[in-house]
Amino acid sequence: MKRITVPHWLPSLATSITLCASGVWILQHGPQSAPRPLRDLFMSMNGLTEEPAAKAIVAILFAFALLCLFLRDRRIALLGGGLVAFGALASISRAFKEGDVSGAMALAFALGVSCIALALLSKSKEVQPQARRGLSSSWRVFAALLAFAVGPMIAARLDFQQEDHTVPPARIIDLQLETSIGRTLDSTAVATYLPTLSAMIAAGGNSGWIVFFNPHCSACHVFFAEHFQGPQLEPIIAVEIPLADGETAAAGDEFGRIECATCEFIELPRGPLWLVPPPAVLRIENGIVTCYSDKISGDCFGAK
Repeated sequence: MKRITVPHWLPSLATSITLCASGVWILQHGPQSAPRPLRDLFMSMNGLTEEPAAKAIVAILFAFALLCLFLRDRRIALLGGGLVAFGALASISRAFKEGDVSGAMALAFALGVSCIALALLSKSKEVQPQARRGLSSSWRVFAALLAFAVGPMIAARLDFQQEDHTVPPARIIDLQLETSIGRTLDSTAVATYLPTLSAMIAAGGNSGWIVFFNPHCSACHVFFAEHFQGPQLEPIIAVEIPLADGETAAAGDEFGRIECATCEFIELPRGPLWLVPPPAVLRIENGIVTCYSDKISGDCFGAK
């Protein structure tokens, strides 16, 4: 059976377009649209906030796009396609746990896999006996350096698109956490939106803490510093309350990441306006919610 091949130039061109389009899409949809696992990795390793971490990812995408164009090497195309596919797959894996898989993630994964397939199916460039075989090693190094200099420079000069049009009001969801007391965790309203919670608590002995926080809330940072620093014997599930669609954090409300070495971080589904006053905490004992407290009322730490 004859092997299907594609022109040698097609994988590099397709991968370059895919990488560039991915970077532009992130710029248009904001820093939160960058692959979250990669974004969190940059934030944890380099101490970056969300926007610089997303810009770093865009810079890498643009650099690899230029590299594919400059070198037109099927191996570079294979690596670029793998970069897109891996980033999308990591995002899909994370989103599955939180029940928030988007079509954009699936499309990015499909495009990355397509670029890999094109690179594997491409035929070698035909070279005439007396013709040059392409860039010399020195020029290839120069092209690589140029790509990784120009790509970040382009990314640095572009800003994330600011939404200036009117957005429809967000759906409002009130979890009414105070009504959870005395009920099994898997029968509460929050478990319907975060179905992995019960298993996460059960894995730690069926008792632990669920803490709702907003990273833009200074009281939340103080709360974690007071109650959850150092080794903890029970699981602590830190549930981030995302901003509603169309909502932006106030200027000056950037406090960095919540510091909690033993916490497991998850997030409520994005889009709705969640009526949860952060910081709020649920105490779980033997699978039962035994206490609820927030910054206004209740105290679940008297016996901690």
